Order: sequence, then C-alpha cells, then structure tokens
Amino acid sequence: MSPHRYLNDRNRHFKISNDVLILVLRYLDPTSLWRACLSLILRTQAFNRIHSLVLEYSPLHYVFELAIAGMKDGPASHAYKPAVGRLQLLATYRNDWPSLIWGHEHKMRLAPQTRYGVSSGFLHQIHIHGGQHSLDLAELPSCRTSRSPALTRHLKFRTPEIQNIAVDRSQSLIVTSHVLSLQTGIGVVLYFRDLWTFEKHPQAYSGTYDFNVGPVPVSSISIAIAGHNMSISFEFHNGKIVHLVLNWCTFQAGWLEDNDIQFLSENRLLVVRRSRGLPYLSLYNISNISAVVVERDYELPGAWARSAIGFSPNTSPLVDQPSPSEAMFYPDPSRRVILVVVKTPSSNGGPSVRNWLIVNESFFRPSSRKGRLRISWQEWSQACLIRDAHSAILGPYVNGSRVVFAENTPHHSPRARLNLIEFAPFPDSSCVQTRAWSMVGPRCVLVPNESSRELPPKTVDGRQIEDIRLTEDNIVLFLNNQDESKPVNILTFGVPHSMGRSHPGHTHH
Repeated sequence: MSPHRYLNDRNRHFKISNDVLILVLRYLDPTSLWRACLSLILRTQAFNRIHSLVLEYSPLHYVFELAIAGMKDGPASHAYKPAVGRLQLLATYRNDWPSLIWGHEHKMRLAPQTRYGVSSGFLHQIHIHGGQHSLDLAELPSCRTSRSPALTRHLKFRTPEIQNIAVDRSQSLIVTSHVLSLQTGIGVVLYFRDLWTFEKHPQAYSGTYDFNVGPVPVSSISIAIAGHNMSISFEFHNGKIVHLVLNWCTFQAGWLEDNDIQFLSENRLLVVRRSRGLPYLSLYNISNISAVVVERDYELPGAWARSAIGFSPNTSPLVDQPSPSEAMFYPDPSRRVILVVVKTPSSNGGPSVRNWLIVNESFFRPSSRKGRLRISWQEWSQACLIRDAHSAILGPYVNGSRVVFAENTPHHSPRARLNLIEFAPFPDSSCVQTRAWSMVGPRCVLVPNESSRELPPKTVDGRQIEDIRLTEDNIVLFLNNQDESKPVNILTFGVPHSMGRSHPGHTHH
C-alpha cells in the first residue's frame, strides 16, 4: 500500500448522523451547549450545523434558551410539561422581563393598621380584630410553578399576637415573632409552624423559642431563613444593631454585633463590620454557631469609613436551597448578586451620596491558601461594579441577578418610573447601560442590561409608590393610601397568552 494512501485514510473525516449528534448534545449542560453553538472561536461549518440542529429540536432548543436566560431546568416532570411547553413559557419570561411588560395585574387593598410583607412567594397580612390576631397568606402567581393567577392559594390562621413573619416554602416553614415588655427587659418569642397546618413544625426543636434582648426598646426586627439556620436582626431605639443566629432544629444560638448580615448558604454569612474604624465585608462560617470562624476579610474603601453600609437583601433561593418541586425552570442560584448600599454624608450638608456596590455572590468563598485571609480593596475591586444613585430613588430591590428600583415623579405629576437592571449570563451588543456606573472592574463578570418604563396611570391610580417587593415572577407595588386602606398592585411576568394576559398597555421606553 502506498504510504500516501495510508495517510489519506487516517485523515479521512466521517460524517456523524443527526440522530447520533442529538444524542451527544443532550448530555451537555446549558452552558456547554451554548458554547458549542455560539462560541466565536469555534464558528466552523460543523458548529453552524450544531446550532441549526439545536434550534430545530425542541428539547435542545429549550436547554439552549435556559443558558441564555440564566435558568436551570426544574424538577417538575417532563411527562407533565414537555420541552415544547417549557420552551414557550420560557420565551414569554425572556420577552417580558427585559421590557418590563407584565402579563397580569391584581389589585387589592390592605385594611387599616395591617402589618404586611412578602416572603417566599406569599403576600402576608397580620390583622387585629378586637384584640384577636389573624394571619392571611396570599400566594403570588407563578406560571413557572403552575400557579397561574386563577390558581393561587389563600391561607388564613388565628394566631397569638405577632409582629413579624418569615416563610420558607421549601421547608413548609413559617417563623413568627412577638416582642413584649417584661420586668427583666424586652422579651422576644419565636414560633415555628408548619406552613399548611399552622401547627408546630415537625423539625423544630420546640414550638417556641423565647429570649431577652435587654432594656432598650426594639424599633425594628427582620427575619431570614437559610435551611436549618436563621437570623433575627434587631435595631434598637438607640441605633444599636444586633443579630441572633439560631439553628431552629437544635436551638444552638449565638449573637453577632456586626452592622449587617446576609446568608450566602445555610452555613455561611457575609457581614458588614468595622475594625479600627475601617469597613470590611467578612465571610463567616457558622457551621458551629457557638464558635463562628472568620474565613476571609474583604477591605472596603477607606473613604467609606463614615458611611452607612448595608445589604439590599437578595430574595431568590440560596445555592443550597431546593427549587420548588412543581417548578418547570428556575433562576440559576450561582448567578445571584450581592448588592451593598453605601450612604456617605455630604461634605456640604446636602443629601447623602449613595453608591451601590455589586458583585457576583460566588466571588465570596474561603481561601484555598493559608495566609490569604485579608483581600485588599485594590485587588478585589477589580471584580466589582459601582453605580451612583440619587436620593429620590426607591430601592434597590434584588432577586437573583435582577435589580429593580423606582423613581417617583414630583407630586404634581402622577407618573412613576420603574427601572430594571439585569445581568445576563451571556451578554451581547444589545445590552444597554446608562452613565450611572462610576466603576467597572476589569475582571468583573457582570454586564448590566438596563431598561426603564413609566408606569401606566391605571397601574398606580395616580398614587405615589411607597414600597416594592420583588420575586422571580412578580413586582409588588405598595402605593400611598389617600384613605385608611393601602392599595397594592401585583404585576406578574411570564403569563402566556393562552392564560389570558390582561396588561393595560405595552408602552415602554
């Protein structure tokens, strides 16, 4: 045999059939499939063929769109909702959110003297009737989890006196709190209940946990749940802030006196603290609550030494939190962002200077090398964004990799503007950014895509926005009350046309 013929045989390429290629591609995760289709380095005829196959075959097209949307496939059975239906619903989400076009509005009014909030996909209301307390839970719509606006659930329970609640739907858990005055000082009682029965939660060490917080009256309480751990943050009338970290299954507990805290996972906290007058972000390991370990310190700019620094809570599920069993798809937890709000006193006595420090949450992790406990601002700022914000902004509100804020116009004009910042996993040239970004780190993986829209008059009924809550599927607007009741409007995104979208208008800017 001729040696030249032997070489030609070795270099011969064999065409793989489409069926075999599809079988291979179905093993790829969303990110790998996206790279196979669109990587600029691999723009060859073979990869153009892969892209065409992906767009023609619904299961692959769905996985491809998950990557672009920064989503993961949910645990809901594909037999119940196959890829074609998921793809159509995902396309609705991808079209609605960047344009701030919601598919459904639900208006309601909250009774006078009602305590309210949003937690884990529920709008909660605490009512007082003649000394009797009751708790109403209204499920927010989510077409991703087969809870269309017509299929949401409403729960109502009688309860002892309570002031605050937090819900963790993934564990069917409600935690409620009650502050009371005792002879020994200010006491607090926590109740651990099942979401659906309101009985003691079966995993709780006990149905209640009570403790004393000292003689100074409490001005505000906030509760956050992360798996078996939770935090109860107290701000007192004298301005002091403390946090109780509690394992609600064992009642192991410890106190922190840092400025602010945020869970990254069940056993890790990111905290704002000060040392020798300088501000830091610190990574705490709370696997053993009685012996907290500081795993890393991240220096903040010295110019912020006099600033008020705190987190804007991210309300999406944590990286180690299970997704809802009925979810067809859900935001990738690894893409969550941390947003730190910094308010610096003005040197001329004017309004405070406001900055938002934004970084990917996965950036904060323990050091792989000994002796690398402190990271200078000069080093880690390269992975950050800083946005300047004026004092008239309401917000920001964070869910996953999405940030929403509002701008109320002067009282003589009823128009309010809603603003959105999304951090796309694979940004392209269509991303829009304003000039408000004062720092973009050279190693920052976040690319903002901004949009803005004036709210239609019928959406706010000519009222100012007082507060906002943000979920994976909804923007909840709390409006100022011109009478005793408080108007609320729930804007739901991702409602397909087959479910009867009821949007008042599609004008956006």
